[in-house]
Amino acid sequence: MPDINGAVTEGEFWLELKVCKTKRFKTAGLWRPHQVSWQFSRSKVFHNVWNVVSHPEDNKVYVFGCDKILKLNEPDISVTPDFVMEGPFDWGLMLDFIKAQLKKCAAMDECADA
Repeated sequence: MPDINGAVTEGEFWLELKVCKTKRFKTAGLWRPHQVSWQFSRSKVFHNVWNVVSHPEDNKVYVFGCDKILKLNEPDISVTPDFVMEGPFDWGLMLDFIKAQLKKCAAMDECADA
């Protein structure tokens, strides 16, 4: 189960929170095998899980959809985030991003490819 479960009028969402503690932004190894498996399976049904990875070294927060979990856990693959925030953080902006994605999924009636 991810760290945060939320609900907005656009739908339910899950957030997995991670902190990248290396000087260079690296995501490999941040997720346990069952977390990768759960997100991969979930992304095939509904795209409502996001990975929120903070990197204190550069004062940024990166948001990646669950459809990117396999690439995020590979050591030498660079993955483009779906959303980036620089400090000071306005968490309302991230919530607006998530709400827009949920609305887009609902309009498509299929979220695995969102």
